[in-house]
Amino acid sequence: MKKKVINWGIISSAKIGWEHVIPAIIKSKNSNLLAIASRSKSKAIQLQKKFNITKSYGSYDELYLDPNIDIVYNPLPNHLHIKTSLKACAYGKHILLEKPLSLKAKDINPLIKKAAKHKIIIKEAFMVRHHPQWQWIKKYIKSGSIGKISNISSVFSYFNKDPNNIRNIQKYGGGAVYDIGCYPTVISRYLLDKEPKRVVATAIKDKNFKTDILSTTLLDFDGVFSSYTVATQSTNSQKVIILGTKKTIVVENPFNAIKSKPTTVVIYNGRSIYRKDNTIKVFKPSDQYEHQVTVFSDHLLKKTKVDYDLKDAKKNMKVLDATFKSIKRGKWIKV
Repeated sequence: MKKKVINWGIISSAKIGWEHVIPAIIKSKNSNLLAIASRSKSKAIQLQKKFNITKSYGSYDELYLDPNIDIVYNPLPNHLHIKTSLKACAYGKHILLEKPLSLKAKDINPLIKKAAKHKIIIKEAFMVRHHPQWQWIKKYIKSGSIGKISNISSVFSYFNKDPNNIRNIQKYGGGAVYDIGCYPTVISRYLLDKEPKRVVATAIKDKNFKTDILSTTLLDFDGVFSSYTVATQSTNSQKVIILGTKKTIVVENPFNAIKSKPTTVVIYNGRSIYRKDNTIKVFKPSDQYEHQVTVFSDHLLKKTKVDYDLKDAKKNMKVLDATFKSIKRGKWIKV
């Protein structure tokens, strides 16, 4: 009998899992959350009870050994992504892997080879590409409505000075560029459908954490610029401005759109800089995490084409590699 739902398993009790992805899997019509694993069995049981999950395991290997798990969601710390995913691959599990996929682009190569060998689908968890507002924006740009894009400008920031938070631990891949700089990077590549030729960046680092807490980057997409500022010790803020030769698009809730709240995009007509004189497009509440889960499950159920694979993830990581190299050397770096 043809399978109707895909069974998911989650490793780790990370906040992004129980706050966003677990509810998304439960909500998805073609997906079923079958099991959760944690190095702490008590934490696994706690989340099992909270979300009424069928199974819980006290180790990741136990979950990998479960023959009924089709896809593993991996939200472990950045530096553990490759190691744990290589093991899951060996057990024939498809993987949704949190961003950034690795700490270096070259580290993805063994995963690409292993996934090909075992015929495994591995995707980087950039949920933003699945939000209806971004899909609409991309179509609107492709229609020529805003003219030619000149520049994409992004701001993404929050405040976190907790020394025990993984985002503030350098060896675990903490810092602004790894944690949130990857978003304006991927969304620029998504909108422009090409890769930047070179990157220049600068950063301020925390004296104790040694992580970048304020970084500004300029990506040169062969004459189209994308600039962004990301910060981990500033006020909570997000905005993306897409500057065209005819119109400008302002995305007011670009990355962490809350599933219960609408999102707003303002299309500036090029004549007035006042918001009330322009077009305000409101998108109804949408769960971008649920869309991401459903799309992945459909790859297995309906054999749909994989939209963003490991090669795409490596391209994004190459841009981040060049960004860090530019911060260190203080000059333009080829991607």
